[in-house]
Amino acid sequence: MDKHEKGVEVDPLRPDLPLPRWNGKYRGDPKRLPKVVQKLMLRRPLTPEEKAELLWRFYELQQGARTRLVLVLVLTILFLLCVVGIGGYLIYNHQLPALASLAHPR
Repeated sequence: MDKHEKGVEVDPLRPDLPLPRWNGKYRGDPKRLPKVVQKLMLRRPLTPEEKAELLWRFYELQQGARTRLVLVLVLTILFLLCVVGIGGYLIYNHQLPALASLAHPR
C-alpha cells in the first residue's frame, strides 16, 4: 500500500479512493466496521490487498493507543511534580500547621 491508499498523502488526481478514517470504534453496529474487517469476521479469505489494509489498520490502532498511553503518562508525571513542588514550597516556608509547631521561630 502506498501513501495515497493509506490516506497519508491524498492525491486528488488518482481515480482510486484512500482508506476512510477509522478509530477502532464501531458503537455495536457491525456495518460501521471497514469492509475488510467485516470480511474477516465472516471468515472469508482475504486478498493480498485486503491483508495489507488490515495490517495497516491494526498499525494505526496500535499507534493511537501508544499515543494515548504516552499522553496519560506525561500528564500523570506533570501532576505529581506539581504536587511535590507545592508540598516542598509549603514545607520550606513553614506553612503546614503540623510542621509549623516543630519549627524554630524566625
